[in-house]
Amino acid sequence: MWDFAGRDTAIDLGSATVRMHVRDRGVVCREPSLLARSRHNGRILALGAPAQEMAGRNPDITLVRPIREGAPAETDEAEYLMRHLVRRHHRRHYTARPRLVVTVPSGMSSVHYRALQFSAFQAGARRLTLVPTPIAAAIGMGMTSSGRSEVTVIADIGADITDVGVIAFGGLVTSHTAPIGGSALDRAIVALVRREHGVAVSLSAAEAAKLEVGAVPPLGRHPVRQTVVHGRDVATGMPRGIVLTTVDVGRAIARPVAEIVDAIRAGLAGCSPEISGDLLSVGVTLTGGCARLPGLERLIRDRTGLGARVGDDTGDAAVLGAGEVLRSAGSQEPSARAGSPRPYLLTTVPEY
Repeated sequence: MWDFAGRDTAIDLGSATVRMHVRDRGVVCREPSLLARSRHNGRILALGAPAQEMAGRNPDITLVRPIREGAPAETDEAEYLMRHLVRRHHRRHYTARPRLVVTVPSGMSSVHYRALQFSAFQAGARRLTLVPTPIAAAIGMGMTSSGRSEVTVIADIGADITDVGVIAFGGLVTSHTAPIGGSALDRAIVALVRREHGVAVSLSAAEAAKLEVGAVPPLGRHPVRQTVVHGRDVATGMPRGIVLTTVDVGRAIARPVAEIVDAIRAGLAGCSPEISGDLLSVGVTLTGGCARLPGLERLIRDRTGLGARVGDDTGDAAVLGAGEVLRSAGSQEPSARAGSPRPYLLTTVPEY
C-alpha cells in the first residue's frame, strides 16, 4: 500500500545540480538547482534546464538558487523544487508521499537543519532521513560497510562547499566542511578575463572553459589546449571573443584550488594518531563535480603526502549511496498517530 503512495526516494541537493534516485528505477533526475521567477508577479515559471536557458535572455525573469552550500537558503523555493520533482518522477500530482533520504553537509548548522526538515515534509515526505555526504558517497561507491575496521577518506568537492569525512568502523570519525568549491573557480576565471582582457563573460561560459581546457598548474606533460569564449567588451559594449589557454585557466584557478586542498588538509588534521597512521595506505578518494579537474590528484599528493584518486561515478556517488540507505529500514513505516514526524540523522553506515 505504501508503494502506491510513493517509492523510496533519495535526493542529493547540490548547489549546482539536484539529483534524484527512485527505488527500482535508478537515477531519474539530474537537473540544475535553479528556478526562474517572474519579476512582475513573483510566479515560478520554470525549473532546472528550462530555467537555466532563460538566464539573461528575458528581462522579466530572475533566477533563484534555492540551495546554497548544500542546504536550503530559500525555504519556500526549496520546498517547491523538491515537491515538483517528487510529483513529476512519481507520476502523481498530489498523492506522492515517499520515504525520503536527503544528503546534507557534515557540518550543517541547526538553522539549515530545521529549514531542510520543514521543506522536505512540506514537499510530501512521510519519513525523512538525513545522511552526511561523505557517508553517502562511500556507500555509493561500495567502499565501506558496518563493522569494517578499514579507514575511508572521502573528499566531496561540490559547487559551493568541500566536505571531507573520515570513516572507520562504519561511522564518521571526523569531518570538515569549507565554503569553497567549483563555483569559486568559475568566478576566478570571470575575474581574470575581465581584468586582463576587458571582457565580461558569463559564469556558464567560464565553467565551459574550465571543463574544456582547465588544469591545475604546473601542467607537466599535459598538452596546452585552448578555447574561445565570447562576452561583452567592457569599453565598447560590443560582443567580443577571446582565446583562453590551459595556462590562462590554470593561473586563474590556482588560488581557489589551493583553498580546496587546505580544506582537505584541515579535514585530515582532526584524526587521532591511531587513524592517522592508516591514512598513508588508504589515501583520499575524490567525489563531486570538481573532482575530475586534471592535476588535482597530483596537487593533493604534493601538499598532503597522501595518495589521491578520483572515485567511480563521482557525480552520482552520493545519491546512489543515499538510495541504498532505506534498504536497512525494511518495511517499517511511521505510525499513523504520529502528528509531527521527526527526521532521522544517520551518522553510521547501516547494515544490509
